[in-house]
Parts: sequence; structure tokens; C-alpha cells
Amino acid sequence: MRSSHMLSSGNVFVYIQIFYILAHPFVAVVRCMLPEASQEGSLHPFQNYGDLTTFHYTVPKDVFRATWQFAAFSDGKNCAPRKVHLYLQPGGYPVISVNNASLPPNMHLYRNDTISCTLTTTFEPKVSATIPVYSPVPGDWFVTAYLSHWDQKVQQQGLGHKCRYSLGSVAIWTQTNGIQDIPIGSQTTLHTNEPMSYYKIYIPSSTWHFRVHIWGCNFTVRAYHDRHSSCIKGLALKGRAVPIYNQTHGSPIGNLTMSDSYTFTVLSPYQESYYYLLVISDSVIDFNVKVSISECPIRVLEKSSMRQYLDAPSFSEALAQIRAKNRDARLKLSKKHSLTNQMFYSNSTMNYDSMRLSKDQYILPDEDEARDDPCIPRFQLVRVKHPQPFSSIYLLQGREWLTSWVMLTDYYPVVTQFDILPFVDIGGTLHIDVRLEMNEQLSRQLVLVFVCVRKGRVPDRVNGEITCGNPNMFMNLSSFDKNMSSLLIPYPQSDTWHVAMQAKCFDEGVKVPCAMEEILVSIDIKTRQCVFPGSNPCGRHGVCQETRRGLLYYTSCNCFGGYKGWGCTDSTHAEPEAFMLLTMLLLTLSNAFFLPAICLAVRNGLYTEGLVYLATMTFSSLYHACDQQFMTYCVAKYEVLQYSDFFSSILAFWVTLVAMAQLPLRYVSFFHMIGVLIIAFCVERDRTGLPSILVPLAMGTTIPIGAFAYRYYKLKHWKWPNGVAKLVTGLFLATIGLLLFSLVETEANYQYVHSVWHAVIALSLLFLLPSTKSELLDLSINDTSSSDSELLDYKDLTQSPVFVIKADQEGLLVTES
Repeated sequence: MRSSHMLSSGNVFVYIQIFYILAHPFVAVVRCMLPEASQEGSLHPFQNYGDLTTFHYTVPKDVFRATWQFAAFSDGKNCAPRKVHLYLQPGGYPVISVNNASLPPNMHLYRNDTISCTLTTTFEPKVSATIPVYSPVPGDWFVTAYLSHWDQKVQQQGLGHKCRYSLGSVAIWTQTNGIQDIPIGSQTTLHTNEPMSYYKIYIPSSTWHFRVHIWGCNFTVRAYHDRHSSCIKGLALKGRAVPIYNQTHGSPIGNLTMSDSYTFTVLSPYQESYYYLLVISDSVIDFNVKVSISECPIRVLEKSSMRQYLDAPSFSEALAQIRAKNRDARLKLSKKHSLTNQMFYSNSTMNYDSMRLSKDQYILPDEDEARDDPCIPRFQLVRVKHPQPFSSIYLLQGREWLTSWVMLTDYYPVVTQFDILPFVDIGGTLHIDVRLEMNEQLSRQLVLVFVCVRKGRVPDRVNGEITCGNPNMFMNLSSFDKNMSSLLIPYPQSDTWHVAMQAKCFDEGVKVPCAMEEILVSIDIKTRQCVFPGSNPCGRHGVCQETRRGLLYYTSCNCFGGYKGWGCTDSTHAEPEAFMLLTMLLLTLSNAFFLPAICLAVRNGLYTEGLVYLATMTFSSLYHACDQQFMTYCVAKYEVLQYSDFFSSILAFWVTLVAMAQLPLRYVSFFHMIGVLIIAFCVERDRTGLPSILVPLAMGTTIPIGAFAYRYYKLKHWKWPNGVAKLVTGLFLATIGLLLFSLVETEANYQYVHSVWHAVIALSLLFLLPSTKSELLDLSINDTSSSDSELLDYKDLTQSPVFVIKADQEGLLVTES
């Protein structure tokens, strides 16, 4: 089909040429352009996250500009154009809230780097959407797309043309190769070769803050030697991504003369990452640069604290025994800070003074700011992986043990960090639960604990206190009322995450030193499937489903009953439970219309047909009871019930056609087995395809037609049968049922139309079944037992729906009206 060849290799090269034209104005500042292989996927209306088309890209390092182009196609000229919603995001799957559906409590969408756009499907590739991203973060990028919802027709595969839609994409990276590295800790003289020159600095792990000092700019071309001329037009420093110079607005940092200097100070840097320095100049210049870092190593809990962590209940009892101490707040605060500095830094590999750069290196304009930002305790959480996907927990690491308890004081904040791995963790939900292990009975003071969560970098500090730039990532605990707070982050982006905690005490609204020497806080960090803990991760109105597409693996909630949202908690368009129960009863109880056909078949001695109708009624009821999303009842696996329903339904048509043929008994069982074998093969091959129905019905229809034709050939006479109106009525009802099934059913009216289909098809059997079972009479032409006369050897009563044949005593066949 056309949908499987919408983006041929020729089209890919055409798109790459388009990209080259689009990116041509920037080629002067880059070295090469790298294309990404094209991708294509089917588009579907959004009902749950499993319906999304998902693409994955890997953006290399040192990329100046990444450009994506998307085109949406349909596979037929008569297919209606559909709107496509597309989302692009680095590090993790985009979180989509369709129609502004509400989110579960404590769930926050923190992303500010998601790019969205819309486009329209076309039969010919005339319309496309181009998304340029400057300074893209290297690593994993994900694209998700879906169609706007419409009421789709429910039809058997192969019955008419069902429009299919797909999305094709091509990506290209404009890369800056040959970027020079700047070493750390030593003075380096750099030389520019272009108007925009890039350099990169690798920031190692445990870096607390760093500074980049630039001075000594000098023209290498003699004509430009003027100490008052602008030697450097602009400067920019950016972590992980190549900075971009905006020619319209210029650089916020620039116009440095030969005697000027500038220092970048980064207090919360990305660690184990590159920072890129952009230098803009009109001439070829030399300048000096020096990078200095201050380290704050990740600590391990000491053994002296082991008993306190392992015996949390006894520690809580000890907290209750702390007596109130009347002392001067200022004096006590100073004593505490003195004691804290001595206790904290004595066991560390560094001290407070070693973090400060000596003034003989160079004078910084904001050196006081860096000096007021001392190293604070920082701990790495250890991953404990469970067998189930997205079921990791993170615990505080000691030298020989693990715990979830953290000791806080009001002297300094504490930072914990953990890693969210790409592909392994990004498809679940990150749950952060913080609990203050005390209440107002333990202390007359109001104890507040402030918690800030940040991805990639340690939360910022101002005068030694943690500040949270994103209010959605902020939690606060109180010993008087709220001692627990939770945060749910769906599809967390892969990175190092930091959780900073700080305690403060208040007495009658005034901040005072804490009377409690140590404040116990429990921090529970884990990843899990979907949203909620326990056996119902999507609540009562949804099921958690897993989606795997190659390396891409994620879980999402499939809501039912009109509920929507990420956790199926939005009841804006929810259907009443009584209404959902009614629709389920319609689909199951409508099979009771088979009872009259079963009774008629048994009364007329058609026991095989009655058994098949009973099986059809039973399996159809059980299948539709299991197929419901609300009040589901499954006596067996869904696939088993679906197969049984499809098989018995088609077999009911087959045995009815065999019964209409009025065959001798020796042929009836033979044709029944032929039908079983054919139907079993077709249904197992493709139970939802059109051939699984058409092939058995087409072959089964030839049985009564062939039998009647053979009798006419032997008798040389045709007589319209009695009961022709009954036969026409049955065929009319069967036709009406087939038309309802194939042309009228949609997703919105499925429960009602399909229930009518059950009733109409069951009632048609009352008119199609013969009035009595055929019996073998050893009659033959010319008093012989040849095989040619076997189709004429049967008992025919006056109620035969086809024609009446009687045998006289001499063996002659006579027709009667």
C-alpha cells in the first residue's frame, strides 16, 4: 500500500537538500552537516499514550543547530485531511494532556523545553512542518504525534477502504567540529581563527562552582593595535549546548578592550558535562583564559551515625525527651555554627578555606558571592532495582548499609542526588515522598523543612539558603500541621536529579535556633509504573498498559467510562456507572435472541444446529463481558474468548447453510467437518480480517445452491417451493444484520448497533432453518443405488421451504405443488 512507501529514499534526499538550503546562512560558522536517517510511523487518534507515534533521535555533541522536518500523509485521495499534533522534547517522552485534562494530585509538569506544533495530513507531500532548534542539548530526543479525534467507523478489515495516516520525518545536525579544549587550573592563551570562535571546558564530577576569567585581549594584526578599541565584541558561556550569537540583539557581554577583563562565575554547574565558551571578534586576536573550580565531593555516611539510622523508633523516643533550653538565641546560634564547622569539615577531604581561591590568582568581581557559598553535605542515593520494570527505589548510601533517613540541622542544607537512566527509567513515574518524623508534641517550636527538586544541577543558594526557581518542584513540611508531602513526575527525563532539604525553626513567628540538635526526615524516592501505588496504578477507572516499540518502552493509563487525564482522574465527561452497566448488559443479554432459534432447532430434531447456536450465544456473551473496560468479567483469557466468539459465530452461518441444503445424513456430517476445518484455519490466520468471514460464507453458500441445482438437473423440472416468503424474510433479516455490522457501526454507537446485530441475526435463523430434519430414504432412479441419485434420497414433507418431491411405489419421482 502507499502508506508503507510514503518516504522513499528519493524523498529523503530531497528533504536533506531542503535542509541544506534552510541552513545555508549558518554554514559559514560550522564545519559539517550530519543527516539523521528518516523515520516513519502510523498515526492514530489519541485515546491513551499507547496510540502515539514515537520517534527517537540521538543528537551528537557540539551541534550548533538541529532541524527536523515532518510531513503527514494519507493513503488515499478521498481520505479526509486530519490535524496532527506533534511534540518534540529532549531527555524523555513528552507528557501530553489532551483537552486540558486535569492531573492527579501532586503531579506536576515541570518541562519548559517541550516544542509543539500542528500540521495537516495530505495525500501528496505538499505540506511539511520544519522545526529548527538552536543550541540543542546533546543526547536523546523524542517526538510523539497523534491525530485529532473523530468518530471512526467500526468495520471488518478488507471491507471497503479504511484510510490510514502516517508521519514521516527527517533530521539534520549542523555541527561545529574541531572545538578547542580549555584546561582547568592553568593559564592558557587562545587564538581566534573566525569571527565566532568556540571553546569548551569539561566540568568534572564533584564540582561545586567554577569561574572562567578572561583578560589580556590582544590584536594579532598590527593595524588594530588600539588599547581603546573593542577587542572582544561578545562573550557567552553555556552548559552542555553550543551558545548562539544573536546578530540582532548582540551579546549581553561584550565590548572588552585590551585592558578589560571579565569573569564568569557558575555556582550550580552541570557536572560531567561540557561548557561552551563563545568569543566574538572582528579581528584575529589572542586572549588569556583561566578556569578555576571549587570541589564539593559526594559524601558517605559515617559509621557513627549507623545506630541512629537503623534504630529510628528509639531515635524518635529520644527526640521526645529533649528538654527545652532557655538561652540567648544569638549566642547559641554562634556556638552551633562553630560546632558545626568543626564537626562537618573535620571528616571531609577538604575544608572551608581550601575552597576559596587565593587573591594572587586573580581578583573576581563576585568573589564574595562564591565565598559565601560553602560546600554543604551532598549524598549519592543508590539504586535498588526490582525485577518488575520501572520499580527502582533509591536509598542513602553508607559504607556498609542503606537507609532512607536523613538527619537535618538548621546549620546548613543537605543535598541528595540520584540518576534517572535513559530508556530504563524514563517510561514510568518518579515518586518523591518526604516525611518529617516529628510533630508538635516533640517540640514547642515550629519546625519547617523546605525541599527543592532540580534536574541536572544542584538547586541555587542565596546567602547559604536553598532557593527553588520552579515552584512546582518545591515542597514544604511543618511539624504543626503538614508533616508529609509528595511529588509525582511523569516520564522523568534522564539526568542526575537533586533533592535539597533545609530545616528552620520558629517561635511565635520569629526565626530562632532549633532546640532539637537533629531533625529526622524520611525521603522515599522510587520509580513505578503509571501513577498510583498498589494493585490499581490507574485507579478504579483505568488500566495500566505497557507499550514497547524497539528500545522505546513506557507505561500509560488506558481510561474508560469517559474518564480522562494522566491518571484517569478527570471526571468532566465521565459516564454514570449505571449507564456503563446498561451498555454492558445490552451487549451480553442481546445474545438471548438466540434462544428461539435454539428451541426451534431442537424441536425439529436439528440437534447439531441447536448446539452450535447455544455455543454462539454463550461465547458471545462471555466475550463481550470480558471486552468491557468497566465491570469486566473474564472466565478465560481475552484472546481465547475472542477466538471462540468469532469461530462459533461463523460456524453458526455454516451449519445453517448445510441445513438449508436438505442433504442426506451421510453428507451432513461430512460438510460439517469441512466447515470446522476451514473456519478454524481462517479465524486463526486473521480473526478480524474480512477473508475469515467471506471465505467460509462463500464456500458454505455453494452447498445449498449446488444441492438444488443437482436436483433440478435430475428432475428436469422446477417448482417454486412452499414457504418462499419465509426464506426471503430470513435472507432479508440476515442482509440487514450484515449491513449494520459493516456500514453503520462506529466507536460511539458500537454498543447499540452491535446489540441490534445480535438480535437481527438470531431472528433470521428462525426463517432460514428447515422445518424438520432430513432423513435418508434409499430411493433411486430406475430402482438403483447409484451415487447419482443419492442427493435425491431424502424425506420431504409438505412444509419443505424449497420444493416437494415424493416417491411412488414403483420408484418413480413425482413433483407436487
